[in-house]
Amino acid sequence: MAPVRNIAEPDESLRTHLRAATMAAHDLLDHAMQAASGWQTRADYARFLALQHAARAPLEDWLAAHAPADLCPPPQTPLLARDLAALGLELPAPAPVLTLSSPDAGTALGTAWVLAGSALGNRAIAKQVARIGSGEWPVAFLGDDAMMAFWQGLRLRIEQPAAPGEAEGATRAAEAVFAHFLEVAENSQSVETTPESLPA
Repeated sequence: MAPVRNIAEPDESLRTHLRAATMAAHDLLDHAMQAASGWQTRADYARFLALQHAARAPLEDWLAAHAPADLCPPPQTPLLARDLAALGLELPAPAPVLTLSSPDAGTALGTAWVLAGSALGNRAIAKQVARIGSGEWPVAFLGDDAMMAFWQGLRLRIEQPAAPGEAEGATRAAEAVFAHFLEVAENSQSVETTPESLPA
């Protein structure tokens, strides 16, 4: 993977900087998540939800403990738990506790950016899930309006040039969060979802 450029260019928006700095990590995660789960069958979709829950739980805990209120996205794990329960599954074991750098605004911002930005992709996935599952699969997580509203508010902040030091902290945190999700996807066999008990 190419070296990450932590420092934003003068007058470069933080959103532009983060997207460029994490493009390779983002693409790698997309491929790994699709390979590990996907949503072509009901069992695939259950595995996808379980991976999302396992990865997000420690991140949400970190944000709740360290992030200011305006950088703390709406929790997604309760919605994932609801969807998993509707599929007849118990909650998966959470991923190991994620150790992020110092709990400053940059770190919280980078973490929130990854989690909230995924809401855009979730809308696209929701359309595929509705088609493949004939509208019968639960989509509380994929269709969450609260996270989309949070993302729209966050955009106003990240479409401005980054404050000194903020881009560096946000980039480090975003890279760490992508790496965390990637590790969960690659270790997906350790996530207990009992998908074999689900009809295809």
